[in-house]
Parts: sequence; structure tokens; C-alpha cells
Amino acid sequence: TMAGLLAPGSYLQIVVRDTGVGIAPDVLPRIFEPFFSTKERGTGLGLAIVHRILEQHRGSITAEAGADGSGTVMTIRLPLA
Repeated sequence: TMAGLLAPGSYLQIVVRDTGVGIAPDVLPRIFEPFFSTKERGTGLGLAIVHRILEQHRGSITAEAGADGSGTVMTIRLPLA
């Protein structure tokens, strides 16, 4: 099986980068909170749900500003074994 070939602690990492305006530094720490949104419409549940699902699977999601100050980098990590 593939699980027998994986080292303990192996994980899948997915990194998504965009080139948009980014997320304001004062907002970034709150984006995974339920019901938090910077938009007039919507529930503010999308990223909170993603965060919870990944945690239930022993994974994680993080967000940070792009290297040049524009855009956002989202990193998802999931254990393989």
C-alpha cells in the first residue's frame, strides 16, 4: 500500500497564490472566524467552514500576504498517512 511507503509526518501541501489587492493586515488574523466578512453580502462562513473541515482531517490552512505585498498566499496541508 502507499501508506507503507510514506514517512511518518508526510503531508500534501497545496499553495495557491493570487495577484489581487490582497487582504489588509488588520483583517488577515480574522479571516477564518465564523461570520467575519468584509463584504456587505454573504455570511462570512466560507473560510471558517474550510478551516474546520481541514482541522477535522488533521490538516491546516494558513493565509499570508504575497511576497511583494500584493495578493494573498493560501497554504493547505493534509496528512498523507
